[in-house]
Amino acid sequence: MLSPNMVSKRKIAVACYGYNAAYLIGAGLLFTLSSEFLPFHSDVIETPWSQLEPAAQTLYLGMMRTEGAGFLASGVAIAVLLMIPYRQGAGWAPWAMTLIGTVEHLPTLIANYHVATHTNASPPWPAAAFGIATLMVGWILSREMPPPSSETP
Repeated sequence: MLSPNMVSKRKIAVACYGYNAAYLIGAGLLFTLSSEFLPFHSDVIETPWSQLEPAAQTLYLGMMRTEGAGFLASGVAIAVLLMIPYRQGAGWAPWAMTLIGTVEHLPTLIANYHVATHTNASPPWPAAAFGIATLMVGWILSREMPPPSSETP
């Protein structure tokens, strides 16, 4: 049986991983279902969507849907790992969730921070930084968890 302190740490770790799953799935849906680029994209190129040539619109939507697919895949992977192997106490699950989320968030953070520092746009780089931070917190807290007991309560 887990001590109350361990239960609290586990709940925080689950919240950290759950946040990442929900955020990535939400961002994935936004990017894949959007019919035009987001306001910060317009700020970067200083051109509204309506003034882009159809070929440029197709290119932007294709890139957004590709990024959205990555967000969705990462979010769903984290959610499944959290619901099944993590709950079962698989020691590798925190490593996998942290790796999957970081591989998705880190390039997004780097690219968005670059855009934010070189243009007047405000891309959501703090969200990617927060995602990485919460993944690290979840991983640290999960590393302290003992494997689940084979006894049933």
